[in-house]
Amino acid sequence: MSKIIKFLNEVKTEFKNITWPKKETLIQLSIVVISISIIVSIILAGSDYLFTQSFALLSQPTTSKNNTNLPLISPTLAPTPTVSSISPSPTIKK
Repeated sequence: MSKIIKFLNEVKTEFKNITWPKKETLIQLSIVVISISIIVSIILAGSDYLFTQSFALLSQPTTSKNNTNLPLISPTLAPTPTVSSISPSPTIKK
């Protein structure tokens, strides 16, 4: 318990040695941080949009004159076989 009290007293002493910035400096630095955050988010959003659009453009199928009249063939699924018991169920004799 004495270690905790000693630690808290040392923290209190260190807090007295802190030189806090003036209000004007704090406001200016806050504006700088907020402005840079907004600029970086706009840059990231723009690059994300450009990459998304470019990949969407690249992933679109290309059309050529040779295969425009071909019919679309969709695969058909075979019915799933059902499992039935081969031997009749045992009967209990009394």
